[in-house]
Amino acid sequence: MASPFTSLSCVVRHDNARVLSWTMKPGVDYPANFILRVENSRAGGPWELLADNVQDYCCYVDNRRRNYNKRLNECYRLRMILPDSNEEFVSDIVDAGNHKAYPYSADAENILKNIEAAIKVSGCTGRLLKKRIWGVRCPLCTDFANQATVNEHCPRCLGTGIDGGYFPGIDLDIIKDQIQVSESPSELGYLQGETVQARCIAYPWVSKGDVWVEDITNNRYVIAAATPSSSYKQTHLVYTLQMHKVELADVLHTNPANNLVAMKTGTWEDGKLPPELPDDTNPNRRPNAWDDVLSGL
Repeated sequence: MASPFTSLSCVVRHDNARVLSWTMKPGVDYPANFILRVENSRAGGPWELLADNVQDYCCYVDNRRRNYNKRLNECYRLRMILPDSNEEFVSDIVDAGNHKAYPYSADAENILKNIEAAIKVSGCTGRLLKKRIWGVRCPLCTDFANQATVNEHCPRCLGTGIDGGYFPGIDLDIIKDQIQVSESPSELGYLQGETVQARCIAYPWVSKGDVWVEDITNNRYVIAAATPSSSYKQTHLVYTLQMHKVELADVLHTNPANNLVAMKTGTWEDGKLPPELPDDTNPNRRPNAWDDVLSGL
């Protein structure tokens, strides 16, 4: 098995926390018992284990309090361990040092404050289910001869082909700019479709194929496109989303999907990390969403 890692990125958040996100090769038959770890090295020192068993998370927030120089160079890497064969794979090293701790921009802050105010007035609260594109193949619906998914209504992978289907829900509020409703004939009568154009703060990062769940109505939308509509330097500030409403008969309205919505991981927020990850923050403090984005400026 070749190295499974394709990318590892890091941004420095407003409170000096480091947000790590990664991607791994899709279409690989990962063993069910593989272990994924986050390792850290400070200022060229030895590598230390920072977090273990993060294979079921799409990101990791290193929010340890730093009593030394906050701009001290730090490096991160991932390590995959295959217990059955004793193989280990290490990702490329990502630097999260002082050259990434840019000063905030007043223009960028104003852009994000404006959309945050609009969301508070007329926005919709909801949760984002990020689609799994890598991981252990679903044992129920995978044709292991050609690694193809043969059941788009599978209750275990929810049609993604990857065991679990989606990562647990992450808070994401949007503002709907345009709603188009259409009807089309079918064997069951006329089916009503709904396409929504919306805006949201570009944190957490949204990708095509992710699912957004509206809190009030429990409607579920598949994100067809996420286009940056406002950026500063190389950091996206605002997304324009194109979303299609999911029918009630879809697998995304079954109990496994409901459990993911209820099982909010909160790895993108202060004080809401999973129990096995270090959490040195004040759980009563929730930062403004625009503060989070500005960490990468």
